[in-house]
Amino acid sequence: MKLRQSQIDDFYDQGYLHLDGVLGPDDLNPVRWELEGIVDRNARRLVAEGKISSLHEREPFEYRVARIAEESLEILGEVSPHQSLGPAIFHLMCNPKLLAIVESLVGAEILCHPIHVLRARIPDSIAPWAGNRSGYHQDVAVVQPDGENTLMVTLWIPLVDATEENGCVEVIPGSHMHGVRRHQWFHTYLVTQEDLPPGEPKPLATEAGGIAVFHPYLCHVSGENRSEGVRWTTDLRYQDPSQPTGHPYLSGFIAQSHSNPASELTYPEWVTMWERALADDSPKPQVERFPRPVETA
Repeated sequence: MKLRQSQIDDFYDQGYLHLDGVLGPDDLNPVRWELEGIVDRNARRLVAEGKISSLHEREPFEYRVARIAEESLEILGEVSPHQSLGPAIFHLMCNPKLLAIVESLVGAEILCHPIHVLRARIPDSIAPWAGNRSGYHQDVAVVQPDGENTLMVTLWIPLVDATEENGCVEVIPGSHMHGVRRHQWFHTYLVTQEDLPPGEPKPLATEAGGIAVFHPYLCHVSGENRSEGVRWTTDLRYQDPSQPTGHPYLSGFIAQSHSNPASELTYPEWVTMWERALADDSPKPQVERFPRPVETA
């Protein structure tokens, strides 16, 4: 669906949009099934290695990873799009329903940014800092300064219902008006308390099928997961391909082009692109614009 002018105005005024019913079961179920296969494969490996005692096969999608993580946090690995390289995840990135929303903001030529993630947000009672908990941050903080003026649009997509209990995202409306904030490294990049813009945080509880659309300067945070289940989400990012990505060694891919449809990447080409990138073990520059603390022995 293309955005109405009033929605575009709200995006630039508030820094985000909250949209219900964008995706249906036919859009989300293939991704869920693909992830279930990844989880099952990793669970079988962990059982074979003696790291967990059960596959928890009868647990629903929303709970299985949590039950396994109670014994081994290794189950959280290998679920990012570029590690799993599954067709369902790729086709979600190129879903026309999502691209129509992005087109309303960046134009008909759309690049899928190389920074995109899948998250299995397990309950904080199991591991509150297991790499899945974020403080307030801006997405612009994870690109280099040359991408600072690029409108990199983030689509935050829950694969299960995201509630206040299981840690739905919270935003500070209007915080994008205050420019790039200073971030420090605390297991991830967080806006320092003294640099957090004023505003009343707003939780965005979102049923599966809904999405939130973020401006790259919007301050947002995942809430605590106080439930017994897993909050599965994916963050996909898009921009005009003529603008710098702020990423020094990955270029992303063309998801939509009206001027040159032949430039749109196919699934096999996407797999090849990532396989080559993952096989390249040459030293890489830091992507993020803020320095990390120097580790000492």
